[in-house]
Amino acid sequence: MRSKKATTLKITRILGSDSTGKDTFGYLNFAHVNPEIADDDLMSIGTKLGNLQSLPVDAIGRVDSCQLMQEH
Repeated sequence: MRSKKATTLKITRILGSDSTGKDTFGYLNFAHVNPEIADDDLMSIGTKLGNLQSLPVDAIGRVDSCQLMQEH
């Protein structure tokens, strides 16, 4: 049984590159998202928030978590 469901919107931004030319990343995490939100809706919100960033967006993600409990 699941309880305490939580969803976070995660926007991955490219901060620059390291000495070898690989991208370095920073993350914006928006907690307290309704766990019932559809993936398409969350993607739309993430895209709109990403467009407000001065840094390029690499990815938009969804992180779901919950606590597992045994039924009695």
